[in-house]
Parts: sequence; C-alpha cells; structure tokens
Amino acid sequence: MNKYRFNKEQLKFVEDKRGVKGWILVGLRYFLGSLVLAFVYYIIFALVISTEKEKQLQVQTELMEQEYGKLQERSVVLDNTIKNLQQRDKEIYRSIFNSDPPAFSSNVDNDMFEGIDTTRIEAIIKGSGKRLDIMENGMVEVEKCIAEIADSLMVLGEDVTSIPSIIPIRDFTIRQSGASVGMKVNPFYKTVAMHSGMDLLAATGTQVIAAADGVVEKAVKKGKKEGSSIEISHKNGYVTKYKHLGDILVRKGQKIKQGAVIGRVGVSGMSFAPHLHYEVWFNGEMMDPMNYYFSTLTPEMFMDMAVIVANTGQSLD
Repeated sequence: MNKYRFNKEQLKFVEDKRGVKGWILVGLRYFLGSLVLAFVYYIIFALVISTEKEKQLQVQTELMEQEYGKLQERSVVLDNTIKNLQQRDKEIYRSIFNSDPPAFSSNVDNDMFEGIDTTRIEAIIKGSGKRLDIMENGMVEVEKCIAEIADSLMVLGEDVTSIPSIIPIRDFTIRQSGASVGMKVNPFYKTVAMHSGMDLLAATGTQVIAAADGVVEKAVKKGKKEGSSIEISHKNGYVTKYKHLGDILVRKGQKIKQGAVIGRVGVSGMSFAPHLHYEVWFNGEMMDPMNYYFSTLTPEMFMDMAVIVANTGQSLD
C-alpha cells in the first residue's frame, strides 16, 4: 500500500516515495527488532526451562553439597578425638617423666596458597575423604599405642623411678656436658676409641646421685682403669655405672632410691680431669645417657646439650 503525505506548497496530498535510504532504515528496524525478540526468548528459555544436562548437574551439585557436609561433621569429630588423644598423651608423659612433653609447632603462612587452587570440587571432596580415612586409621593406631603405654604404666606402678631419668650430678648445668657415647679421642693415647658413656664435668667433691631406684651390684675402690666405681642394677633391665669417683658412699647389696647420694666426684683411675663418667645399659646394650634425662632437662636444655656433645670430640678418660 502506498503512503501519502501533505505537501504544504501544493496544498494537497502527494504520494510518499521511499528512496534507498528509506528502505535501508526500514530493514535496520526489522533487524534490530528481531535481535531484541531473540534475546528475550533466550532469557525466557534460560531462566524458566532447564535442559536435561542442567538438571543432572543440579542433582550432582546437591549430592556433593550433602557429602561435603558429612565430611565436615566427620572432620569435627576427628579434631575433637585428636585433641582428647593429645591430652591423654600429655598426662601419660607427665606421669612417666614428671615433666611436660616437648612442644613442637609449625608456623605455615597459608596466604601463599591463596588463589592458586584450581582443583575441581569433586577432586577436593575425594581427597578430603581419603585424608579423613587415613586420619581415622591413624587415630586407631594412636589409641592402641596409648593403651599399651597406659598398660605398661599400670604394670610399672611405683617402679617408674626405676628408670634412670635424671642427671646423676647435683646442681648440674648444661655447660658441664662433656663427650658422650661414640668414637672419641682418648686424652692419654691421643687415638680414637669407643667412649662407652657420658662425661659430666664437676668439681672434686661434687655429690653424685643415683639415677634411679636399684640395688648396688658393685662398689669398687681405686680400680686401675676405672678408678673408684659403682654399678647399680635397676628393674626392667636397666643398669647404671658411675666411674672415676673420689669417694664411694654405698656398699654392695645396698638398696638405693632415685636421687640418693652414692658418692663424690674425683680423679681416680685413668681420668684426665675431675668428672663423672656415667653409663646406661639396657638389657646388656650400651645406651646414650643423654637420651635418658627426661626428668631433668627441658626440650630447650636438651637441644643445647646436644650441640655441646656434638662438638666435643675428646673424652676425659
């Protein structure tokens, strides 16, 4: 149908003929209108109508959220159980060694890990589940170990003091640490030989105390090599030896309590300077005495002693 417009000059209606521009404008109007309608239809379908794949993804997401919630609940239970186990472990440690257990901490800056995790949520949930299973199995093993320790403690009862867990020198300081067990330079022959105990430096006359409850098996005065020495047997297979003494204050067969004075430091036998040569044996096997100072040393003091011992290459006997 043709369109008409009023011509003011001619004062009449004339036919409105479109040019090329007119038809182009009309085409653009129709094209833009089609785009708007297509966009509206797309929005309606996207918001209202879900595809089968979208439904499946939604169901999977809901299942994963439920599984993640269960894993969080298990994690809380495990955290509480681990805290209880740590408390029980501390109590058992205190009852055996009469001191607080060493505290180890690990300061990790978690900020460095932010923003780099691109793992899919499925992998996170599977990995968390595996770690929780490992933690549960480890928790069972820890409970078994704690139960065994508790049983051993019940068997020991008052015999806990039969473990040589103190330093056998009165008023000992870390600076008095000398060479411990290992290959050391002999002060007389200047050759490397096995050193069977630990040298505890002290002034002549310093009191030497029993490291644990026990019975005196030997009390030898002025031996040629070991000088005046004492050997005490304890329960549970432990034996302690105290050599190069100046004085012996006990006799063979005498029962000794932990901390009781048994002698004094001297320079008897093949001793280079005043000190106590102290040995710990367990079921006939030579042990490093430094590992048995549970009731005397704090973790910090133990580390300081370890540094001194590691840098002492010559023994005093």
